[in-house]
Amino acid sequence: MSLLSYDPDLSETEILEELSLWGRSLSQAYLASARSALEKLVGRQNLLAPYQLERRKGGYARTLLFNDGGMSVYAIVWSPFCETSIHDHHCSCCFGILKGSLEEIWFRPIGESQVVVAERAIRPPEYIACMLPSNSKIHQMRNSSSEEAISIHIYGFDHNMHGSSILREYKLASGV
Repeated sequence: MSLLSYDPDLSETEILEELSLWGRSLSQAYLASARSALEKLVGRQNLLAPYQLERRKGGYARTLLFNDGGMSVYAIVWSPFCETSIHDHHCSCCFGILKGSLEEIWFRPIGESQVVVAERAIRPPEYIACMLPSNSKIHQMRNSSSEEAISIHIYGFDHNMHGSSILREYKLASGV
């Protein structure tokens, strides 16, 4: 199977249905296809117009956009100054920034449940990242601004079987 070749006239659903052929794959080819799908999706001005997006004051909220039994696609609305837990994933995780920017903080484990900060980066609009599950890919997402942010996430799991893509949560080590 080759990487997706997108027709600009394809609908968002058609793009995701084509990507879902790779949905159960934990391969670099799947990640490349997911990246390509996100590149097409984050550039669409009215991508989320048909959806009533969930919002959570002081936190983040997910709205399911697509699910095929092996892949779940969410729009996540990030309130100002909210953040996720420090976590890793049980499945592939790809995301693209639609509106605003997010800070991504990467961590290095120093024990079974504690971590230290390894790197920080601001992810601007249209930034895209894709990764396979691994306990070395521990991160936290944070909206560090006073403006709402919106991102699209493609996870390699069925939302009917798992409530979340998070495998484990970690604590920041103190005094290290």
